[in-house]
Amino acid sequence: MSRRKSLALSAAGLMAVASLLAGCTSATLTDPRQILTKVATSLQNLNSVHFHLEAGGQFAVGVEAAATDTPLPSDTPLPTDTPVPSASPSSSAVASGSAGASSSAGASAGASAAASASASPSPSPTPTPVPTASPSPSTSPTPVPTPVYTALPVSLTGTLADGDIDYANNAAHVTGGLPGLPGLSGEMIVTQDFAYIRGYGATQYTEETASTLSIDPALPSQSLYFIQQIVAAASDASLSPVLVGMESEPSGQCYHIRVAVTQAALSAKLSNIPNLQDKGSGQMDLWITQNDFQLERLEFTTSDPAAGAAAIRLVLSHWNSVGEIDAPPQNQVVTTPQ
Repeated sequence: MSRRKSLALSAAGLMAVASLLAGCTSATLTDPRQILTKVATSLQNLNSVHFHLEAGGQFAVGVEAAATDTPLPSDTPLPTDTPVPSASPSSSAVASGSAGASSSAGASAGASAAASASASPSPSPTPTPVPTASPSPSTSPTPVPTPVYTALPVSLTGTLADGDIDYANNAAHVTGGLPGLPGLSGEMIVTQDFAYIRGYGATQYTEETASTLSIDPALPSQSLYFIQQIVAAASDASLSPVLVGMESEPSGQCYHIRVAVTQAALSAKLSNIPNLQDKGSGQMDLWITQNDFQLERLEFTTSDPAAGAAAIRLVLSHWNSVGEIDAPPQNQVVTTPQ
């Protein structure tokens, strides 16, 4: 074989390898909405993930206040001289009520009517009719309580959390906390129907049923739903997401998408979460892996007066490769009395 022919074959082989590698690499997209759509599909197939969350600043959180009775308007006094009709009037009850409410002249007329009735009894006595007036009750009706939410600023300084979530097996292991809200710091393990919680420095876990948790991180309908709705808000039709470019991240090359998010877009997507009444507008940045469109990182910053000045960062890794999450040893568990 001549040298020229050998070089030609080698070049052909290199071109074939290059073509194969090119076929294994996803083509770079330029439409940010198309990228966000693929992220939404990827999140639907998320079975397990490791997360890291950190935040600073403060954020307004809606706290449900106790419902109070609603008084009637002060310029509409309630009448007190009109009797309240019986709910199920009988002949005797109506007669008694009528006699008690009549004046002296009315009493005389009632006596004459009674005498006439006794002298000429009717085969089908007609009971005294209920007054046609519609008097207001002497007391205010019981109001229907309406939930009232008060937006309170909560400090996010020092907020830090790490954990593994296994959605396929309803399990999670989370450590960290939110110093701005007392009692929301420590460690939580969720396995199927049970949750094991212990505060910092404690050596024993408290066992509870997972259904009693205000937020169960192992449920896709809660923690995963929240992430899905955030991504949905970024691609809201009223917004204009832009592709900043391709950037190198720990998981590889990623699309960097930036979008100015309005409060209306966030509220529309997070309306089912009552303790976030004032979401606030702000800037959202998303880093999405090029090959499989996995959300690697999400950052949200806001200085909206309705929500406060805050910065939140969520990093996701180990997609669908989290190890098994087990309950703590039984000798470290204290069962909560039912």
